[in-house]
Amino acid sequence: MKKINLDVVIGSPECEVDMQFGLDILKGTSDVVSLITEAILAGEIPASGRRTHRSNDVRTKLKQSFRSSFGQRFSIEISKPELKQKLRRMGDLVFLEVLSYFILEALYLDSGNLSDEASAVLDDIGDLSDNLFKRVKRPLIEMHQISKYYQYDLKLRYKRRGEDEHKQLVCLTEDTSKKLTETHVDEDIFTIEAVIIRYHSKTGNGRLHIRGGSQFYSFGFASLLSVAKRLVRQKLSGNLHINNLVEPEKGTFIKLRVKRIALPTGDTVKFLVVGLLDDV
Repeated sequence: MKKINLDVVIGSPECEVDMQFGLDILKGTSDVVSLITEAILAGEIPASGRRTHRSNDVRTKLKQSFRSSFGQRFSIEISKPELKQKLRRMGDLVFLEVLSYFILEALYLDSGNLSDEASAVLDDIGDLSDNLFKRVKRPLIEMHQISKYYQYDLKLRYKRRGEDEHKQLVCLTEDTSKKLTETHVDEDIFTIEAVIIRYHSKTGNGRLHIRGGSQFYSFGFASLLSVAKRLVRQKLSGNLHINNLVEPEKGTFIKLRVKRIALPTGDTVKFLVVGLLDDV
């Protein structure tokens, strides 16, 4: 049995939480971690429906809970020999980097620059990305119950054997809860001038800088990645390449036709690329 030990910690000042919310959080955590693990190691996930007790190749198991804080230890346990071998070749840290990538991107958060090894794993996952992002949304909402109703942060963490410090994989907050449940797609299509800062062609997600702006925005495609035009994908990759190591505002801009995912406040959470115009 190959195991990776994690924990989930709720920032409750009383070291206690509503039991129903606690159960929702644990179930959501289990589903998110298991679905992404299946995609990474098995190269497949169910097209729809919830995971069941029959999903025995990848399981999450509860461990002894914390003392003096509200948290729960658990482990990802891999039983199928081929999957154990693949995880050993990949290494725990690369696996966790890819796991974090999918959670952060699903929350419209910046996943940072991936290692070459993690990028290679994403290349292998390929066309599963669209379905995986869709499948993890509901359990991620369950994980956010305590953040939504009590404004407590929730941290998913990992600690290597023999080390004292935990590594935080992701922190769920009231803001990330709003991004999951309160956003809508604005169907109006408009044009932006942008520089591509990060882009992964196999998932269709990245970060861009808008001319004159002061922040980077998440972006993806308005259609499924599998039907997004190859020319558009190539142009995005090309813009990323030519702007490597260049300050965004001094880079080469492209005009993108986009929709946006927005909060009720009007703030943009993510741009959805519909197409592009000629280079600026």
